[in-house]
Amino acid sequence: MKKLPYLNYKWLVDIMLAGVLGVACYFWFSGRVWCRFACPLAALMHIYARFSKFRIFSEKKKCISCNVCTSVCHQGIDIMNFANKGLGMEDPECVRCSACVQSCPTGVLSFGRIESDGSIVQDRLVASFVRVDEVGLPGRAG
Repeated sequence: MKKLPYLNYKWLVDIMLAGVLGVACYFWFSGRVWCRFACPLAALMHIYARFSKFRIFSEKKKCISCNVCTSVCHQGIDIMNFANKGLGMEDPECVRCSACVQSCPTGVLSFGRIESDGSIVQDRLVASFVRVDEVGLPGRAG
């Protein structure tokens, strides 16, 4: 009987460690390893986000701490933390995909930019379905 070269103790330990570490890292990185570390579009958007004045802003008074925004974030960012503090999203991991803005049930999050004098200018075109209903569309009865 011929002994197989790959069935030995060293290979077994390597496979077990790779499997255990692989599964542990998968859960550690929120299951979105591709989106966070390998997606070329996300890499370009990270560069854009670092140098852009374009931000996601929040209205602290409207936040009900439902955690929907954090659960839909493809980058695994704790967006609810920013929303509860009333801060603009300045995390360089954020690629401004608008998943959190669209999914917010109370319309807390919105897009805007910071002017050179430090003032905040909200976008006129809203990305949140809740804010579309608040603003109202021309020709739409409501």
